[in-house]
Amino acid sequence: MNNEYKQLLQKKEFASLKDSPRVILKWATGCGKSKMALDLIKYNAQKYDNPHILFLVAERAHIQNWKDEFKKWGFDYIPEIKCYASLHKVERDSYDFLVLDEAHHAFTEKRLENLKKISSEYVYLLSATLSVAKEEEVKELYGSFSISSVTLKDAIENDILPDPKVYVIDMFLDDDYANQEIKINNPSSDAPIVDWYSRNKYIYSKQPCIIKCTEKQKYLYLTNTMEYWKERYYLSKNMFHRNKWVGLGSERKRFLGELKTEALRRLIAKIRGKRYVCFCATVRQATTIGRNTIASTKTQRHNQGIIDSFNNKKIHSIYAVGMITEGMNLKDIQVGIITQLDGKERLFIQKFGRSLRAEDPVSFIFCMKDTQDEKYLKNAFENIDEKFIQHININQIKGIRL
Repeated sequence: MNNEYKQLLQKKEFASLKDSPRVILKWATGCGKSKMALDLIKYNAQKYDNPHILFLVAERAHIQNWKDEFKKWGFDYIPEIKCYASLHKVERDSYDFLVLDEAHHAFTEKRLENLKKISSEYVYLLSATLSVAKEEEVKELYGSFSISSVTLKDAIENDILPDPKVYVIDMFLDDDYANQEIKINNPSSDAPIVDWYSRNKYIYSKQPCIIKCTEKQKYLYLTNTMEYWKERYYLSKNMFHRNKWVGLGSERKRFLGELKTEALRRLIAKIRGKRYVCFCATVRQATTIGRNTIASTKTQRHNQGIIDSFNNKKIHSIYAVGMITEGMNLKDIQVGIITQLDGKERLFIQKFGRSLRAEDPVSFIFCMKDTQDEKYLKNAFENIDEKFIQHININQIKGIRL
């Protein structure tokens, strides 16, 4: 890791940003955007006898992360820290410094309304994945900003982050064996079971049935039905139609993710003994494969306990479902595994970035070929050089040296 370049980057960006009252830091993981924010506050806080500072974070667990950062970088006091969900509970309506950590979480209608009630001379936004659309919303709220950007690609090319090894495990939907079911109109246990080619008779008559089909046929059904409701929504703007569309999209993602379970088992067996984080598609998949599961269905105390045990090296694996994608400091990760791809590049970058602080980072990403996975993967890899990416099949993992 090139600490000299990182220090030069920090010094250069500090010089250009130190006098700006509005700053957006779009820095990739490992580049030090937390330290930069604190350096900017230290520099500008000198003109205040008792500066009023508010930090806003996405999750309660992130509060301790910032307390650790304040101590690490020489702060002799702890500023006010609140979650975005508790914006209505802030102590003042005016601050000298306002910091929005993981700022992409700030832009719900309710949170924006509460932010409008808070004034601040200095505003710093931190987010590796703030979209251009969100930047425009920020400008409407606070005026013009100085924007500093360091992409994942920049960080790797300049050795701030080490060169990753990225293995894409390509898989294919089976189209030979009818081992899948599609339940139509809430069928009872004695509903007729029909084959794929007889399905339309039952679907059009709205008769409950169970369709036996292949993996590929089920994917096709979910995709076509999802597109039908999507089109209905665009024509009608009816929320019922939108909910059907979004619900089917989620069902399709879960379906693809769970088809990868057996291949995931084989990969886990290969990397046993390494410290790894595995991002699973569903809670069922996570609990089937591992014991150290973090999910929104678990309590905050449980999730934090798993993270603490990992960082204290009492355990060496975490199975996460929609959690620890950002803001959580995990120590000494050697391997990252992404089972489920989706359309939000931000989520991929946050998951992928988990393993990039290792000395020799390795990532495995499962991709179901000829599905939406491929489109999502193409978007996700826009900021990663192709030379770091190798496509393999599950049988080839035996030959990989870790």
